[in-house]
Amino acid sequence: MTKWAEKRDGFTTTVEMVRVNIPESVPVRERAYLQILSPQERKRVIELGEKDIVIGRSPECDIRFIVENVSRKHARVFFHNEEFMIEDLESTNGLFVNGVKIVRCALRNNDQIDLGGVKLLFNEEKRLQPR
Repeated sequence: MTKWAEKRDGFTTTVEMVRVNIPESVPVRERAYLQILSPQERKRVIELGEKDIVIGRSPECDIRFIVENVSRKHARVFFHNEEFMIEDLESTNGLFVNGVKIVRCALRNNDQIDLGGVKLLFNEEKRLQPR
């Protein structure tokens, strides 16, 4: 039991409270993916996980776009400190998230990514898992 001071009828009263244990972590089920929005590209959804994803024009890339303005290795999406990040890999035409040129940033649900004219949408779904 813990004592708590509370005002009642203009007087401060001590009330006993039961301490409730709060779990240190709540299990969360997460799903994140990139959705290709560009009309010149085939519509597809790319699931993201803990593995780094390199985006570019090179055959070595995990996501490949054969578009002139996309660099050979344009950007990388990776999972760090419980969030998805994206970074520019020194591309020629830059990397934009929601219209802002970035070098590296955390991705949030519904962020729009533009790399060399190719448009992607980042989606993230988080749900509490039933116990």
